[in-house]
Amino acid sequence: MKNNTIYGISILLLSLPLWADDWSLLPETQDDRVFYQAKSDEKSLILGCFSGQEALSFTLIGGEVPLNESLRHQPSIIVWITLPDRRTGRYAIDTEYLGGLDNALVGKLMLGEEGKQFFSQGMELSISSDRVGVFFNTGLAGSARAMQDFREVCRL
Repeated sequence: MKNNTIYGISILLLSLPLWADDWSLLPETQDDRVFYQAKSDEKSLILGCFSGQEALSFTLIGGEVPLNESLRHQPSIIVWITLPDRRTGRYAIDTEYLGGLDNALVGKLMLGEEGKQFFSQGMELSISSDRVGVFFNTGLAGSARAMQDFREVCRL
């Protein structure tokens, strides 16, 4: 009996992933669009694209304080992508605030070839503004698969 229990626990542990992806595919994905989501505390970042788009759609949602207020009404933000060797890419975004129940910042994230490689190979993504510093931070596990889908579906 004891050996069966140990065997059962071993099988269960082997079936679990060694780590969870930070980026998960959203169900809205279809042949002409693909979206991925990452979470940090009470906020969610959604990146995605529609076929033929030249930039990624950027949506940051959530938080107890309306995002526009937490950014002190400054919609320009910076996305920082850090590689394992500590090199960092910097990508500016002008966002618009969707108030009400949405509490979201929306914009377009333009990544050149280097930025796409940073996103695929990076270890951390942070979002900051000049006025408040870093207000979103997530890992990039699963980002290589996301970028592969962005390239295939949207021809980025």
